Amino acid sequence: MLEKRLVPHGRRAGAPLGRVAWLRAVAISFAIGGVMVGGIAATAVASGATAAPPGSTAAPSAPATTTTTSTAPASDDVPPPGTVATTTTTTTTTTTTTTVPPAPPAPPVATPVSAPAPAPAPPPPAPTVPALPARGEATAYGCAAALAYLTAYSAPGFTFECPGYALGHEAMTCINEPGACPGESLIAIADPCAHAYMNEASNSWVLTGQSSAPIDPYGAC
Repeated sequence: MLEKRLVPHGRRAGAPLGRVAWLRAVAISFAIGGVMVGGIAATAVASGATAAPPGSTAAPSAPATTTTTSTAPASDDVPPPGTVATTTTTTTTTTTTTTVPPAPPAPPVATPVSAPAPAPAPPPPAPTVPALPARGEATAYGCAAALAYLTAYSAPGFTFECPGYALGHEAMTCINEPGACPGESLIAIADPCAHAYMNEASNSWVLTGQSSAPIDPYGAC
């Protein structure tokens, strides 16, 4: 007589525990097989739907997009995540300096040397005035000698001209004569020889009433 036992819900009473495990394994195998068959059927249906019937033109399909992701090996130059990479560009500037040689020095400019100005000519020597001779003994010729003699030996108040106009004579003594010596007493010497100026010196005394000597006592030149 079988002994009746209490078993959990869904478990047959009296079935050994090993058999239950075997049955459970079989059920799992069938379930897995059904999934595989369903997957193969779905794949076949999808293939059939995709394949075009013979004689038909296949619609162009979209090009396949292939995305390839390459992972570069880590290096010491790759900054850590979250760090902004900074690229430094160094520009090298080459400067060429051309040195211009200095220009040769300009030749010295010759400074024209002006010739010294000629020395001015010495003034002409003054007429030699001989020593004043004694009255009535003059022998020198010229106005210098005549003026010196007249200044020394004529009557006071006369003026002298040498050379002077003597109305065509060698010399003359004139006292306030209209047309010749108005308003003055004048002795004019036209030819300054010794006899002419000695005569006029003597005549000046005679014409002023201070001498009784003859006119022109020494004669002509």
